[in-house]
Amino acid sequence: MKKLILPISLLLIFSSCAEQQERKDDPTVEKKQPEAVVEKQSNSYYAMPSPEQMFTFIYDNGIAFNKSLVLDPALADNYNDPVRKAIVFGIYTADLAYTAAYEDVEGSLKLYKTVRELSQELEIEELMSEEMMQNIQANLENPDSLSLIAGESYYKAVQHLEDNGQEGKLALMTIGGWIESVHITLNSMENIDLESKTAQRIAAQKITFDNLYSYLELNNDKLGIQGEIDKLQEIKRVLSSLKEEKSLKSEKKSGGKLVFGKGKKIGLTKEQFSELKSAVQAYRVQAIAQNI
Repeated sequence: MKKLILPISLLLIFSSCAEQQERKDDPTVEKKQPEAVVEKQSNSYYAMPSPEQMFTFIYDNGIAFNKSLVLDPALADNYNDPVRKAIVFGIYTADLAYTAAYEDVEGSLKLYKTVRELSQELEIEELMSEEMMQNIQANLENPDSLSLIAGESYYKAVQHLEDNGQEGKLALMTIGGWIESVHITLNSMENIDLESKTAQRIAAQKITFDNLYSYLELNNDKLGIQGEIDKLQEIKRVLSSLKEEKSLKSEKKSGGKLVFGKGKKIGLTKEQFSELKSAVQAYRVQAIAQNI
């Protein structure tokens, strides 16, 4: 069975902080994935970008922080249904990545406490091993090592959940994380420039969602999964309407001559942007509804 890459709780703080440190040390440095992570992705994993990658991207592109987009940690105790709890865990995990990426220390601490408590209720607290914590403490001033620790821990967390027959829980958590990261990104933008890098990042969610949807279908016999698949149909419809299109791509050759060739990108119209924003919002509203 193919596997899904999922970041788990605490690692989101440190991987985001590591990226922040790299930007401060040298804003021209392009972050690279650890070699071990790239090797694993080339095998049998669905490449699902983690929330902090999205939030680091919007941070770097000058999109302001909006704390009102984060789910209130005080609501966590109101989710008792196991399906809802797993989805909300994913939402809070993404919120934790968001606040960490923007260095909202107070918000990160509150969300970390919430995520930690939910992990205990979901019986996944063992993912935060003592060894991992010691490695983090020993490498707080080494962004590259922290990034490697974070990347490796993602895969270990996924492996742990799948080895213990918890693919359904993993899928639900990932739905929440993906929905929240897209919700925050879409609602952080007052105006959309269709030619911007941010617009293309949003359009690329078509591929990300396809990977997530395929994983859900593989596990549609697990508790709650088919119900969530049914609720995702409007989002699926909107993203399916996005088409790959050819674009001019320039490249400077030797001698300074500018040569144009054909590349590909995923097209996104303002109408599709609006429809996606509405569909994501509608799903999130029912996902965070309390006492279900």
